[in-house]
Amino acid sequence: MENCNVNNRIYNNINKMITENEVTDILGEELPEINNELEKLPSSNNIYKTMECFVDLTKQFICKGNLKEVKHCFRIAEKMLANGNNTVKNAIENVYVYSLGTVVALSSLKTNKLKEIFTGSLRTEYNKQVCASGI
Repeated sequence: MENCNVNNRIYNNINKMITENEVTDILGEELPEINNELEKLPSSNNIYKTMECFVDLTKQFICKGNLKEVKHCFRIAEKMLANGNNTVKNAIENVYVYSLGTVVALSSLKTNKLKEIFTGSLRTEYNKQVCASGI
């Protein structure tokens, strides 16, 4: 399942920002198992509902102990955070990172491995949220 599409198709033009209209297609290509859930959404243009599906799939991989796919999800999220427009970045920060940060922090399943792969810009964003909330 882990492939190079993230780097080849989506991010081949560094100057091009990812828009909220592209997120569903990106997730569908990178994570085919998410397509059934995305099709159930009343509007495929709702970036926040799309992110909730992405969070749910990532949580499923965490629960199954499938760290390879979790890492793949984190890479996709990091690319969206780095290359997304403001709406995409807000959705990653406020839905994806917010929801998964606590799961990662409290996870007992392969906790150390999970924390090891929850790094980079996702971890930085989670740390900002924790500091801002005073937790």
